[in-house]
Amino acid sequence: MSVVVPTKDRPDSLAAALESVAAQTLCDPGSAHRVEVVVVNDGGASVKDVVENAGLDDVTLIESPLSQGHASARNTGIEAANGRYLAFLDDYDLHLPDHLESAVAALRHSDLVHAHCLTSERRLEPGEEPLHAKAFFDVEFDPSLLLVANYIPTSTIVCRNDRAARFDPSIPVLVDWELLLRLVHGHGWRAATTGRHTVVYHRVADQRSDTVDSTQIVAGHDRYRHGYPALTQRWPVPKGSPIEVLRAHLMDFNDVCHERLVRGEGLPHLLYEKAFQVLRAAHAGQVALAEVPALLRDQLS
Repeated sequence: MSVVVPTKDRPDSLAAALESVAAQTLCDPGSAHRVEVVVVNDGGASVKDVVENAGLDDVTLIESPLSQGHASARNTGIEAANGRYLAFLDDYDLHLPDHLESAVAALRHSDLVHAHCLTSERRLEPGEEPLHAKAFFDVEFDPSLLLVANYIPTSTIVCRNDRAARFDPSIPVLVDWELLLRLVHGHGWRAATTGRHTVVYHRVADQRSDTVDSTQIVAGHDRYRHGYPALTQRWPVPKGSPIEVLRAHLMDFNDVCHERLVRGEGLPHLLYEKAFQVLRAAHAGQVALAEVPALLRDQLS
């Protein structure tokens, strides 16, 4: 098992992430499995001391002088990985102790698996019980729902080490969603969920990207607003299908959010997670498609 950890200028959270890997049951003495960790420093200050003090038996640090972005950083780590399987961990997230072990078990019948994650609005330390965290994405793997929106954070993914498992550095956003769509719908990979909550996905309000000033906030959302339809064009669905209707509703909602940001009003925290619940319910037939626009707007209040 190779765990790929991209990082940039987050030494404290990186130390916690690596500690969570060292605590994996798959790393226990006597385990039949070998776990290696590949840390890719994407142009940030040196993290050599952090990596050396992480308590890992098998760890490689690659320090890139220039920042290439998350997609390229992850690809650099993948190229250096020797494991039969690849796991991903962003430097601000945590793997709970049985994450890798439960993934290996699920991979016996799949090419790619994802764990359920617990979304935390405050920083958790390794070993701390995520009592307050919420499960926004605890759904069984559904390739049809994946065509609507992504519900699989990168840190939850474990897959076989294959040339196809590379992130696309040519797109500025949604590289995790693009990878999943390509592997599942392009290469026919078998995917499943482990059914276990083994990842802490941090969504701390003051640590979100693009929060330096209002101009960067608008620009950051604009990249997503244009990136989403670009990916849906890569993976078209039948005209008038429920998936196409839901995609259109989400694109319209993104425009509403953009207009709000331009006015300087800001967006509620965890808006994507809450909007996804609406899309999920509509996809399952629990909500009429015509009700989706109003329900999405309700998440802004």
